[in-house]
Amino acid sequence: MLFTWMSTQVLAQYPIINSSPAGRSLLTTGLDQVYDLKFTEAEQTFAQLDKLVPRHPAVDLLRGVSLFYQWFPARTNLALQRTCIQQLEKAARKAEDWQQSLKKSGDDKAALPEAMFVYFTAEAMLAKISHYEHEVMATVRYAKNAYPFVQKGKAYQQHYPDFYLSTGLYNFYRDVYPEIHPFYKSVAWVMTAGNKNLGLSQLQIATKQALFVRTEAIMYLTHLLTDYENRPTEALPYLAQLTVRYPNNPFWRYKYAEALLNAHKMDSIPLLIQQTMAGDAPVYKQMGTLLKARYALEMGQHASARTHAQEVVKSAVREETVRAYAYQVLAQVARLDGQPKLARQYDKLLLEFAEFPVLRNQVNW
Repeated sequence: MLFTWMSTQVLAQYPIINSSPAGRSLLTTGLDQVYDLKFTEAEQTFAQLDKLVPRHPAVDLLRGVSLFYQWFPARTNLALQRTCIQQLEKAARKAEDWQQSLKKSGDDKAALPEAMFVYFTAEAMLAKISHYEHEVMATVRYAKNAYPFVQKGKAYQQHYPDFYLSTGLYNFYRDVYPEIHPFYKSVAWVMTAGNKNLGLSQLQIATKQALFVRTEAIMYLTHLLTDYENRPTEALPYLAQLTVRYPNNPFWRYKYAEALLNAHKMDSIPLLIQQTMAGDAPVYKQMGTLLKARYALEMGQHASARTHAQEVVKSAVREETVRAYAYQVLAQVARLDGQPKLARQYDKLLLEFAEFPVLRNQVNW
């Protein structure tokens, strides 16, 4: 009983990072270092934040985010993946205990949105990892834990703008996903209606006002504009901004080049290919090779496009969209070369890996 009482008191007294200028500065600095692949510097920053707000679950979440971006986009280090999951589960447990203690004590209600958001984000990231790994049951379990906080967060989004990310994503996907996947119409009717345009507007707010997830909001907004709405031109200013803010991270250059190719804007592609392939991890060589294939196809260099695309599909790349785009290049080259049967074979392979409409809609049977 004494231990429980003492634990509740400690949990109830976590400082609110969102209300602390020093805390906000350390948090944003550390996250910027993560997104620029400066993981050692980020850990030093998070250690400073840990001294300012001791044992705060947000620090555990931030360390989990850092581990995630050491694992992603390569997704090949199983030990790193496990450590990331453990870190995020720790953050979720502490944030859940914090919420419970706040509700029991009835004091410091200003802290509740932060406790809720840390819990939601940890569970959502765990669902994301499980989705990447095709672990359906784990994805459902984590998503089920996160979902109630999508709805609860609506009441706090003006006070705590990070919730604009979760409500924006919900409004978009709730509106669009059942139309893309009619199977879900049978269950979607029990969920609150969505509005994709409102969702995009809410994500735009998050890109400007969020504390924890400003960069994540940019990533999701540009993803939806490019991969769902087929409006890549609107995504370009946001992605260009990320390449400037995070010059050491080849992933942002790859995403910028991907959107430029979708918008048929070729001038910057050769330099972006070079910058993407300069990354140390093999995944950036694979991504850069895909960009070479897509660029060659746009320039009418069919043999070169085929060679680079075949190199991608023979590689160990785990990013499904990269593999899907490679099959799209091979299908298009086969079609242009008068080989419709071969093109259909590549189309089938494309559909095995393509999740998003921008790719799936290119398949015409």
